[in-house]
Amino acid sequence: MKSLQLPSLTSKFLQQSGLQIDNSFSTSWKQLRFASMLASCGFSKRTGVAATDVVYLLLLWVWLKADTISMFARESLQSFSSAKKDVLYDLLNREDLNWRKLQLCTAKKLIKQEGKIRLAH
Repeated sequence: MKSLQLPSLTSKFLQQSGLQIDNSFSTSWKQLRFASMLASCGFSKRTGVAATDVVYLLLLWVWLKADTISMFARESLQSFSSAKKDVLYDLLNREDLNWRKLQLCTAKKLIKQEGKIRLAH
């Protein structure tokens, strides 16, 4: 299986020595208020691990650069959650979740936040 290719700025960021990506990711998640964005985009579950937690784990999987969810589950998942890999696959396979809306909301929020940062300087 081909390894995930990340954009060069992302790749450089991830190669910094001493970087603890899970801490950086957690900080960004909070700053973006990602959990409330998920709720506004209709991401929820009736039982089990909360949808916000599962999306957090899915995004962390990408940032930790594990080739597959199975590999992530074997190597890292238990460090962050008691969820099993099936929970991640189940959320990805739900047809009622609007992933495109979530991408759009995330992009808008990042652009808005970048604008505020530039105005502050």
